[in-house]
Amino acid sequence: MTGLGDVFLMKDKVNDGTNIYAMVLEKASILLSLLIVLAIAWALNLPAWGIGLVVGFSLGPIVYGHYYILYIRPAIKAGKVSKRNANSGE
Repeated sequence: MTGLGDVFLMKDKVNDGTNIYAMVLEKASILLSLLIVLAIAWALNLPAWGIGLVVGFSLGPIVYGHYYILYIRPAIKAGKVSKRNANSGE
C-alpha cells in the first residue's frame, strides 16, 4: 500500500502538464461522490450521528480511490513507478 508521500510524488510525476481546470474537476468529483453518499445515508432515514458515521467512514476510500484511478494507476502503467514499490509503501 502506498503512503501519502508516495501518492503526492506520483501525482507530481503524472501531472506535469495538468491545467487548473482538471484539478478543480478532480476535487469536484470527490465532493460529488461524498454528496451521493450523504444523500443515500439521508434517504435511509439514519440519525444525524449515523449519517456522519457513514460519510466519515466513506471519506478515506473515496479519496484514495480517486487518487488511485487518477494518479497511481497511470504512473504504474507508464512505468514511472515500479509496481513493487507502489505496493510495498517504500
